[in-house]
Amino acid sequence: MRRPELPALTGVRFYAALAVFLSHVSVIPGMDGLSEDRLPFSVGVVGVSFFFVLSGFILTYNYADLFSAGISGLAWTRFVRDRWARIYPVHLATLLLALPIQIFSPNLPLDWRVVPFHALLIQCFWPWPKWTVFNYLNVPSWSISCEWFFYLLAPVAIYLVFGTIRRWILVAAVVLYAGGLGWLLSQGSSDFARLYLVSWFAPSRIPEFVVGVFTARAFLKKGGAIPAKAAGPMRIAGILLVIAGAVYRKFAPWPLWGGLLYVPGSALLIPGLAKGSGVFARHLGRPWLKRLGAASFSFYLLQAPILRAARGVFLLSGLAVHSWIAFWAVAAMMFAIVQVSAFITHDRYEMPLQKWLRSPRRAAGTPMRSAYAANTGS
Repeated sequence: MRRPELPALTGVRFYAALAVFLSHVSVIPGMDGLSEDRLPFSVGVVGVSFFFVLSGFILTYNYADLFSAGISGLAWTRFVRDRWARIYPVHLATLLLALPIQIFSPNLPLDWRVVPFHALLIQCFWPWPKWTVFNYLNVPSWSISCEWFFYLLAPVAIYLVFGTIRRWILVAAVVLYAGGLGWLLSQGSSDFARLYLVSWFAPSRIPEFVVGVFTARAFLKKGGAIPAKAAGPMRIAGILLVIAGAVYRKFAPWPLWGGLLYVPGSALLIPGLAKGSGVFARHLGRPWLKRLGAASFSFYLLQAPILRAARGVFLLSGLAVHSWIAFWAVAAMMFAIVQVSAFITHDRYEMPLQKWLRSPRRAAGTPMRSAYAANTGS
C-alpha cells in the first residue's frame, strides 16, 4: 500500500539545492571577493548533509514494508536497479557536459584516470586523500557517489533498524567505524586528510543517512501522529540548530568538519515538515514549490557545469563582478539559466528515461514501491 505523500519534503529540496547553488555561484570572477566568508555563501555543506538525512528518512518511509522483516536477493537487486535508474541518467549527462570543460580547464587539467571512477559513481569510495578523485569533472556529483553507497546498504539498514535487538547492531557498527576512524586520524594525520576522510569519503557520511533511517522509524512507529503543537516547535528548533551549526562550523573540531553538526537540526526539521501542518510546511507544499523541488536533482547536478562554463566566458572576455548590484544581477541570471535548464532536463530527459528504465521491471511484476518519486518529487 502506498503511503501518503509528504509534499513539504518535496518543496524543501529546492531550498537545500539553492543553498548549494549560493555556495558555488562565487566561482564567477570577482564574486568570491564579495561573498568571502559570509554565511549565505558558505552553507552548501548544510544542504548536502540535509539531503543525506532526508534520503535515509524517505527511503525508510517508502520501503519499510518491503525490508523491515527481511531481505531477499531479488528485492535488493531490484531496489538497487531502481535507485540506479533514479540517479544515473542525469549524472551521466552532466558528466559528459563537464568533460570538455575540465579538458580545457587552465587550473586543473583532467586526469583521465578519474573518468572511470566518476562514470561508475565510485569517486567517493576512494579512501586515499593523496589523490582527490572527486575533485574533477562535475564536482557536486561526489554527494551522489555517497548516495549510491547509501543505496547499496539501505535495505540492510532498514532491516536492522526495525528489529528490537538487531537495530543495536547498526548503532554499534556506526560507532565502531567512527571510533576507529577517529583513532586513525588522531595519529598525526594532516588537516587535509582529516577533512577528506570525514567529508568526502562515502562510508564516513553514513551516520547522517542512518539518522534519517532511525528518524523515519520513529515517525512510522507513531503512525506519523506528531501532534500539530509539537510539529511547529520541532521545525523551529530544527532550523535554529541547523543555523547554529553553520555559524559554529569554522570553530568546530575536525570530527565535525563533515555534516555531523547539522544532523540534530535535520532530524527535527524533517519529521516536523513531514507532519505537513503549519505555515512553513504549507508553503513548501504549494504546487509551484513542489515543481521546483521535483526538478531539484537536475538543478543540483547542472549548476556546477553551467557556472564553470560561465566562469570561462567571463575570463575569456576579461569581465569580473565588482559591486553588489552586479553580484546579485549575475547571481539571478545564473539561477534563471540553471533553473530553466533543470526544468527542461527533468521534464524531457530525467523523468522519461526513468520511466523507460523502470518499465520492464514494472511489467514483470517488480514488487518495488514507486512512492519515492511521488513523495519527494524526485
